[in-house]
Amino acid sequence: MKKTILALAVLAAGVSASAQEASKSALAVTLDVTYVSDYVFRGLRLADASVQPSVEASYGDFYAGLWHSDAISDGPANFSGSETDLYAGYNLSINETFSADLGVTRYTYNGGSQGDTTEVYAGLKADVLLSPSVYYYYDFDLDVSSYIASIGHSIAVTKLGVSLDFSATFGYIQIPGDNEDYCYWGAGVAVPYQLSETATLTGAVNYTSLDRDNLLASPDQDQVVFSVGLAIGF
Repeated sequence: MKKTILALAVLAAGVSASAQEASKSALAVTLDVTYVSDYVFRGLRLADASVQPSVEASYGDFYAGLWHSDAISDGPANFSGSETDLYAGYNLSINETFSADLGVTRYTYNGGSQGDTTEVYAGLKADVLLSPSVYYYYDFDLDVSSYIASIGHSIAVTKLGVSLDFSATFGYIQIPGDNEDYCYWGAGVAVPYQLSETATLTGAVNYTSLDRDNLLASPDQDQVVFSVGLAIGF
């Protein structure tokens, strides 16, 4: 009887420890600080060199975060350079190959202004070669629809302890008005280096181009953006 009680106690302790460990691992938080040579959003250069800190928390399939951008100098559209976005979403597993991503983002400028907008999005991702994804975004305040498709592939460079993460994107932005729609496309490579179990330093370069040259926010059709960021997860 004593042996049975002892065995049950050990088992209970093990189950409790496992439950606590599962509870801890279910919640993940990531802090990130990134410097970019230009702030480019969906093909449009909104500001010059900027610092962009962010924090994201996830619990199971739910996630929420805060992203901020502060420009060192104003961009071509007299963008103030201060933007804070709040977002939340849910990853829904459809089967072993496909998953859906549903969420909402609130864009705020200068700590809150009449230019603030709210956007919802829905995406479909596939766990196959090149990891393709397609997303639809709709901004209620601007009545703008965005259709964005992307692919990516990672190549490990074992000797250097890094990987080459390649990506390519194509987007179609539908804007109310005559001849306001535009397309953009881009490609890039990121090189993450794991500093420790929780910290990763990533350098990247991205190229973006537009099919129009009369957009006030981005008179330059071609953009090359360099970035370096530090992410810490716990």
